[in-house]
Amino acid sequence: MATSDRDQIIATVGNYTDGLREGDSAKVASAFYSSVNLSSVDAEGNLVLTPRSALEALVASGSLPPNSCEIEHIEINNDMALVKVKIDLPSLNYFDLLTLLRLNVGWKIVSKTYTTVMK
Repeated sequence: MATSDRDQIIATVGNYTDGLREGDSAKVASAFYSSVNLSSVDAEGNLVLTPRSALEALVASGSLPPNSCEIEHIEINNDMALVKVKIDLPSLNYFDLLTLLRLNVGWKIVSKTYTTVMK
């Protein structure tokens, strides 16, 4: 039986979120296309572009506190998907909007935009 696009997307995002929880930077890297930047806004309202490698280094450092992750929304349009993920940390929540594309190597995160909300 063929695995559905939705199942493949959940598996790709699962590699990202499991990697965050487990401190496994290789698992995080496997979910992303190789040249992705992470987008956010700083305190002054400026766009901040962070290379994916900085996220991998943070995960590998073991400094992430215990967290839980939840997929809140998935929208699929042909070879493109948008996934909203909530990452619950002790003092704040991260919200990720992940854009995935179905590439010749499978579904990969090609864009991550995130924000934080203090508890």
